[in-house]
Amino acid sequence: MLKNLLALVSIFLAMTALAHADHLTITGEVLYRERIALPPGATLYVGLVALPSGRPVVGAGAAIPVKGQVPLQFALNIQSDAATSGGTFGVVAEIRVGLSVLFRNSVAVPVNLAAPAPVVVLVTRQEGEVVVSEPVIDSALIGTIWHVTSISGSPVLGENPLTLTIAPDLRADGHAGCNDYFTQASIEGETLRFGLAAATRKACSPQLMAQEAAFFAALSAVAAYEQAEDILRLLDAAQIPLIGLVRNKE
Repeated sequence: MLKNLLALVSIFLAMTALAHADHLTITGEVLYRERIALPPGATLYVGLVALPSGRPVVGAGAAIPVKGQVPLQFALNIQSDAATSGGTFGVVAEIRVGLSVLFRNSVAVPVNLAAPAPVVVLVTRQEGEVVVSEPVIDSALIGTIWHVTSISGSPVLGENPLTLTIAPDLRADGHAGCNDYFTQASIEGETLRFGLAAATRKACSPQLMAQEAAFFAALSAVAAYEQAEDILRLLDAAQIPLIGLVRNKE
């Protein structure tokens, strides 16, 4: 019994530490060699990718409106557990106008997430029109306040509702029963994933803290969703329901 209790306490503490983990910021600048000015409405996209695959890291990418001309300064907040994964990562950048890519770097610039230093990303001119493939996003998910009704099949506790909202820029936030939180969503078709959530550090009752840790753990395991009218279900990769939600009609 004592061993089981200690195991549960260890799991709870680990999940709480994960939910409140401090997130990294990668800073740097993007530049190109051509002596041309950027057109109005240009946007800088900076993202973290896994190496050598080049796969984007969920919760580690951002579109930044361009102010002025090159070099373009950026600060990329990493809302992911990539730093603790032990992998190798790099930074990619694109300068876009609408859905067309003007400049990009073909080879990611390696970055050490354990001790990130400012990076310089040299992008090159893209000949012809390169069109960005934008993900298909279900508009019913965006801008809605969803109230959490269950976590892994258990009804939620507490007087304050647990909530989830996904903004048009795919920033997700809400209230977790004790603390407020935010993360980054990635949506394409019926695929839905969240980066590691960052939360405030308020302390509540052990029951609410355990529920909050379970909510963050479930959120990080989400891989898909089902939505019908006012009901939303967040599922894992095996299509098992993790979080049940209903639309807030107030």
